[in-house]
Amino acid sequence: MDHCIVAAGTTSTAAAGAALRSRGGNAVDAAVAAAIASWVCEPGMTATGSAALALVRPAGGGPLLVDGLTAMPGLGGHQSEPPGGQRIVMDYGPGVETGVGPGSVAVPGGPAALDLLQREWGRLPWADVVEPAIRLATEGFPYPAVSAAYLPISGEAIYDLTPGSRRIWRRDDEQARVQGELTTLPDLAADLELLAEAGSEVLYTGELGERIGSWIVKNGGSMSPEDLAAYRAEVRTPLLGEDHGWQVAMADTIGGETLREIVAGFAEVKPGSDDEPARLAAVMGAALQRRDQRLLRASASTTQICAVDSDGNACSITTSTGYGSGVVVPGTGIMLNNMLGELELLPNGPGVLKPGERLPSNMTPMVVSRGGCSVAIGAAGADRIAPAVAQVWRGIVARGESAKTAVEAPRFHVRGVEGEKHLDHEPGFHPHDVDMAVNPFEAKHMYFGGVQVAAVYSDGRLDAAGDPRRGGAVVLS
Repeated sequence: MDHCIVAAGTTSTAAAGAALRSRGGNAVDAAVAAAIASWVCEPGMTATGSAALALVRPAGGGPLLVDGLTAMPGLGGHQSEPPGGQRIVMDYGPGVETGVGPGSVAVPGGPAALDLLQREWGRLPWADVVEPAIRLATEGFPYPAVSAAYLPISGEAIYDLTPGSRRIWRRDDEQARVQGELTTLPDLAADLELLAEAGSEVLYTGELGERIGSWIVKNGGSMSPEDLAAYRAEVRTPLLGEDHGWQVAMADTIGGETLREIVAGFAEVKPGSDDEPARLAAVMGAALQRRDQRLLRASASTTQICAVDSDGNACSITTSTGYGSGVVVPGTGIMLNNMLGELELLPNGPGVLKPGERLPSNMTPMVVSRGGCSVAIGAAGADRIAPAVAQVWRGIVARGESAKTAVEAPRFHVRGVEGEKHLDHEPGFHPHDVDMAVNPFEAKHMYFGGVQVAAVYSDGRLDAAGDPRRGGAVVLS
């Protein structure tokens, strides 16, 4: 049978991508359509003004990385005031301090990256790939559980900053939207129609980009029309590794470097051995300590799309807007990122980068392949992305688990607290002889990442899983 399978953060997202198979689309068309749909129907998790990284392995070809990371603005000669945006603190996890507002906005790369990815390796016209997102924004989508849980935490501090962002999470009566509520975003639908007609260039050199960049500069930010016009998505060879005879391709970000180290270390630990938990924790702890010494992490508001098809195409896309800037420029419906305001990403401030340089990221989509088999995998989850992906991949490759079993297996995470290592874990992970403080969670939790997996095997069999920790879903077409 000729099929495509998509794993994504919500059923609406996954279905938007999978539907394109009936039109003759492949896994790349499906993944890109789902990613654009996620900008509509996963409020607070991602948005059109995002960063994006994608790994694609065309049938019969090698893996390639498409870089749509955000870039440092300033080519127009403008400086943010205050640098990095206005500081706010919100009650997310242990408490998060970040910068928001016009001064926090970096040059978004998501639309350029997805446009390039689809035009190079997809089959369908670009407008067909954007159409499902337009329909969701116009006709409505069920407000997802993850947004209903997250936005009340960040809404007042971030999403109330501009009228357009308020409409993303509040109803007309000013009450917060609730899970399952039919939600429409007509302003965003209008922007997506422009994107469908003219391609991503409308955001970079067209009327939409001019409107956004001019407003940002006028209101104290540095991202100008000149910055948008200069932005280019890039294609290059990803980081490569090997595990159990599979080629492992990852993004060349700090997240990818950390993932490669964890995967290599995990491969040395025999499944089922008495010291397995302690050794796995030691591998993760050492890798994350080296990462943290570089003082670079990533944001919480991220989503992940994976798609494969019976032809052997595989695609993994991660998109993020940071915590969101709270800025939707009047006359548009596009939420912009706050990457310049993320203290974890830029602990020494945004001035350490030159205009045009890519901002650091912990995102790391991954595609592994062997013979005629490919597995697309990736995660949302801030600094838990690489550990979460490594644990799920270990379940598949070392334990022989299905995608669903591997995704739903209990996870752990090692974090540094005042120079000491702490191990957080879900029920079912047994930290025998672990030489660090242990913090058990009472249930599975989105803290441990939202991992999506889609696999195609040499016999044409497809397998996939969406992470229930973040409302993940799978749709086969």
